[in-house]
Amino acid sequence: MKRILLFLILLLVFVNCSKDSQEVKEVKKDPKEIKPCQVPPPNFILLINKSSELYKEFTNQAGEIDKANISFYKQVSREKKQYDSILFGFFKPKKNNDYLQIIIGLPFENDVYTGKTETLYLQNATKTYKIEVNGYMKDTECGTVAVTNEIRVDGTKIEVPYLAK
Repeated sequence: MKRILLFLILLLVFVNCSKDSQEVKEVKKDPKEIKPCQVPPPNFILLINKSSELYKEFTNQAGEIDKANISFYKQVSREKKQYDSILFGFFKPKKNNDYLQIIIGLPFENDVYTGKTETLYLQNATKTYKIEVNGYMKDTECGTVAVTNEIRVDGTKIEVPYLAK
């Protein structure tokens, strides 16, 4: 009797395992169909040509990026809403000039890429720039990405993302 019971249990386990493996085979897709993608949170990026006069406004007397005096914010009900995740770096496209990169990290749910024009401010030690951003968040098969339609700096349309080309 014990042998029969043990045999039935083993038979049930074996049948159940083979069903699971068939289901897994059906779920697996052709590797060519699987698109490896991972969408990082959106960024707002501005590039400033190192050989431009504008670049000097973002450096200190030692010629280094003046991180202490650069801020990026939005006016919300007479209050400055600071964007704290600002990164600075340098970028050099092939056969082109060096650029200072100012990268503002944003959450997926953000107040910059809203589908309408949003007004932001980039401030350095000598000047504050009014930046109008028109963009939106777009759903793709890999996730949500930021799309910039237009950027205006102090009322002048720029070639995205160049603050000074």
